[in-house]
Amino acid sequence: MHVLVIRNAFTYDFGGAERLAVHIARDLNLSKIQTTVVSRQPRVLEYAKTQSVTAYRGWWWSHQDWSGKWILGVPLYVLWQLLLTVWYIQLILRLKPDAVHALSKDDFIAATLAGRLLGKPVVWTDCADLKHVLAKHRVWYKNPVGKMVYAVSKLARAVTLVSNSEKELIQASLGGPVPANYVVVHIAGKDEQVTPFARQRSDEKAVIFCATSRLVIAKGIGELIEAFVRLSKELPGVRLWLVGDGPDEARFQKLAGNNKQIWFIGHSETPLVYAAAADVFVHPTHHEGFSLSLAEAAMLGKPMIATNVGGNPELVNNTNGILFPVHDVAALYQAMYRLAEDSALRARLGKQARHDYTTQFDFARIIKDRIIPLYENA
Repeated sequence: MHVLVIRNAFTYDFGGAERLAVHIARDLNLSKIQTTVVSRQPRVLEYAKTQSVTAYRGWWWSHQDWSGKWILGVPLYVLWQLLLTVWYIQLILRLKPDAVHALSKDDFIAATLAGRLLGKPVVWTDCADLKHVLAKHRVWYKNPVGKMVYAVSKLARAVTLVSNSEKELIQASLGGPVPANYVVVHIAGKDEQVTPFARQRSDEKAVIFCATSRLVIAKGIGELIEAFVRLSKELPGVRLWLVGDGPDEARFQKLAGNNKQIWFIGHSETPLVYAAAADVFVHPTHHEGFSLSLAEAAMLGKPMIATNVGGNPELVNNTNGILFPVHDVAALYQAMYRLAEDSALRARLGKQARHDYTTQFDFARIIKDRIIPLYENA
């Protein structure tokens, strides 16, 4: 069997959804299924190579907003989709895959049409986008692109949703139940051995908090820095590692000021080495579908602090971590202070996080039991 795995995104976006596409392909390879990752995003292509996954440079149009005044340009979008469909037809004829697995909006339409025209099963994985894509779906004069996506979604063999929270939000966008082929599949991170980053000698006894994230406002990095600056004034033995880059990095560096306990690590092809070396994983995002980074933290056996939004409560509870209200800097500070001061609590939460991962979110088992059958069954 050969599967095309497709994920496109803006050049500055390289997060859980982009890595997820590559991880799906990697695990399919381990299951003796040939895969090709198709993307226009340079980091996705580069990351695929580091994971020994075949990568192919695809087509993608960076203009994604067809609301407001841009609704007048929808005929251009339709033409683009027709062109993209033809491109996918020739790609499928050339590479001869047995199935297509799409993880991005434009490809939901074009790759599905191409795949179905050529008799290939098509599977979608929604990376927390459909709730936005399908917004105002029932208002006849609004969101024509969302209406196109919704109509084509019914042609897919399955539309996998990353969390029950996402399913509820999509139902709210649709104004009613989702189609029968929309199913929740918690696709988490692969269980693997990670060699922790070697701490500096001065940090050997420090309590290190780590966040692996794009440096954008919506990921809650501002609140995390504010809470940590307060924490570091009271507890000099704490550190904060921020793994990732993004358009708001300069803003966050200014917010951190000259705090020597905050380390901006930047983009890393191996962010898990930092998470593995840290004591606590923090995920203060403003919204979330189902966090790959939280799943990976659980895989590493790390206690977690996360906002009580989206799919986070499906991963984090009071037995393996601490949930706090979104935007609440004081509550985040309190959670960080509590874990910084209580090593026994950190150990207990981390042990439970690892147990929850192995029993509920093991990536290899999910790929084998939930995803591969979607390619095979008629």
